[in-house]
Amino acid sequence: MSQSDLNWQMTGFFLLALVLLGFVMKLVALLLPVTASSERVGIFWLLLSPSTLKRLQPAVAPWRVLFQPVLWFVAVLASYWIYWWLVGVVHIRGILLNYTALPILLVMGEFLASLGRVIGLPSGQLLPPLHCRPWLMRGLADFWGRRWNLWFSDWFRYSILTRLRHRPVLALVLIFAVSGVMHEWVINVPLYYLTGATWFGSMMVYFLLQAGGILLERQCLKHRGVLRIAFAWLVILAPAPLLMNEGLLRTLHLWQE
Repeated sequence: MSQSDLNWQMTGFFLLALVLLGFVMKLVALLLPVTASSERVGIFWLLLSPSTLKRLQPAVAPWRVLFQPVLWFVAVLASYWIYWWLVGVVHIRGILLNYTALPILLVMGEFLASLGRVIGLPSGQLLPPLHCRPWLMRGLADFWGRRWNLWFSDWFRYSILTRLRHRPVLALVLIFAVSGVMHEWVINVPLYYLTGATWFGSMMVYFLLQAGGILLERQCLKHRGVLRIAFAWLVILAPAPLLMNEGLLRTLHLWQE
């Protein structure tokens, strides 16, 4: 089997695992006792959690919503071109590939999220953006709670945080542990099935490091603005190869033998 075929299979298994995960997350949110408005609107079936209802946006400028996927698709193409230019001309290899792929993860997520917003147009209410300018974060807790992958953050807030609000440390660790399991499922399990490569535990370690970083941030860096931001970037980026491993690089068609 060629590397291209293997990568396409990895992408397919990733999407299948992601759909199954989304189904389970939606089911959990529906079965839990209601702690937020569960009003049904036309776009509700797209949401992982009722909490996201609070952040729905009116479709006041449909042309902008339709144009966003085009802009993000151009950004995806540009980021891939830069990546392969760095691989082919600059000859980056090894761990540098993991770091160079990070911008592609961001723009690809935004592109797919913009397509989801288009689907919501007929309802008159749009899904909120997936990310909220993560490069402007003020700390690790701000990054994961208010800026990165907000659709999943809403689900974690609704399904775990509000249930354990009197035990915030346990809630925090549980949220990142569950996130680690989710990433193991959608990335490392398909990778093992297709290639036999055993990256099991890499995602869990990465996300538990984030939980530990937030606890340290709260204890020692609460009132240290610049130092807190620098610490957050260090905790997010330094262990990034654990996240951007072979499985995710193959899924995004970025893997180099």
